Amino acid sequence: MVKKIALFILLLLLVILMAYQFGLVDLLTDITGLRTYLESLGWWGYVIFILLSIIVAVFLLPGQFLAIVGGLAYGGFIGGALTIVGASLGASISFIIGKYIARAYILERFGNDPTFKKIEKGVKENGISFLVFTRLVPVFPFAIQSYAYAMTPMGVKKFSLISFLTMMPASFIYAFMASEIAS
Repeated sequence: MVKKIALFILLLLLVILMAYQFGLVDLLTDITGLRTYLESLGWWGYVIFILLSIIVAVFLLPGQFLAIVGGLAYGGFIGGALTIVGASLGASISFIIGKYIARAYILERFGNDPTFKKIEKGVKENGISFLVFTRLVPVFPFAIQSYAYAMTPMGVKKFSLISFLTMMPASFIYAFMASEIAS
């Protein structure tokens, strides 16, 4: 288990380093450049946009402008829809990776700890409410939330559905606002 965690952390660090080294982070934070690039790809831009959203979520890269770029490049509705699809897929994949890689280790290491048991019980009883709150009021970055919730007893289907529904308002608001400002 520790090997899986170490390997994933190494992979995560490698991808982050490569993203900086090869200019992906620069592209993700350059609203005009990313918009121009995506628009130049035609309908493939939709696919690349969704893939970028997934990569940002899984590898904890800066993606705070993606919904805005989606709105600028594709308009409010399509940009919002692409944003929510990519963000939801990225969150679900991150959650699944966290479950597969670290959940068993966390249970083995801390499963009998009284504080951990209280957290487990709290998530079982109020996990949906807490997920809704943390998604609607983004106190913690979305990508980190996905990995953190993977350490809880919450199931993939429940996590994915609640994340999809609660990330939808912000995705569409940012895309629509960007689209309106641009026009």
